[in-house]
Amino acid sequence: MAPRRPVEVTSIGAARGFEPVDLGLDSLLWRWADQRMAFTGLTAGLLQLMHPAISAGVIDHSDFFNDPWDRVFRSLPQIMSVVYAGPMAEKAGLAVRNRHRPIHGKDHVGRDYHALDPETFWFAHATFQHSVHQVADRFSLHDVTLPEREQLYLEGVEWYRRYGLTMDPVPARHAEFVTKWAHYCSNELEMTPAAERVIDLSLHSRAEDLPGLPSWTQPLQRHVLTPIFRLTQIGGIPASIRDRFGIPWSIQNQLELTVIEEFVRRTWRFLPRSARLPPQAVEGRRRERARQAEMLESAS
Repeated sequence: MAPRRPVEVTSIGAARGFEPVDLGLDSLLWRWADQRMAFTGLTAGLLQLMHPAISAGVIDHSDFFNDPWDRVFRSLPQIMSVVYAGPMAEKAGLAVRNRHRPIHGKDHVGRDYHALDPETFWFAHATFQHSVHQVADRFSLHDVTLPEREQLYLEGVEWYRRYGLTMDPVPARHAEFVTKWAHYCSNELEMTPAAERVIDLSLHSRAEDLPGLPSWTQPLQRHVLTPIFRLTQIGGIPASIRDRFGIPWSIQNQLELTVIEEFVRRTWRFLPRSARLPPQAVEGRRRERARQAEMLESAS
């Protein structure tokens, strides 16, 4: 995989026929980009680490091996802001993009990489887009129709557009995305040192000292969260990748994951909104409802 020279657009707008899309209360992305991504996000992180350029950037520009959770808890709120920040979303996207400017170097076999290489940045986003689709398909009671799947994909394209990079790598339709995603899974991803480390942790270690959780939850982290993390992370990897790299996965593992998915599907709607939505989503919904109320008042 030979990285190309990073190419950026100078402004955010329509490119290659991708018109800006309004994300709001009626959008499917807002419907499924919620806390259920905790069940699919670990897989997204692992797939990113199988991309040699992303893996090298993580190793070279963070304390990944000593604190593998730091990147997750530091990056996700910023990325979710790009979805939910409304009129400030493009500013949030540019801030995320600009934080990647200094991330470049050589990967573990000496290939040049840059975080703003268009294909590299697109694949990082594609893992999040895939993650939201997995929420809809595996952790929701809703049967996603083909038009809804296309709409969700194009809303994910809007998410990417807000970063202000060239749209050249972006598939125009969901079917093309599926084809490109399969190509990456079968041909481009590698068992990098960072990915190997995460898989080893997932299979053999226990979760502990998770940021934001009190010390009294340590037993829960070790004995409850650990098996959930393991099943959702390894089970969420496309089977073609597990087969390529010999990542263990049994029929029992699949049955246990199916139980977790069914439990989430059946119980999710009963959780309080504060547990179902990330803070960025709560604020985004508050802002949109206030805007709609103001519009109604002005029209009356």
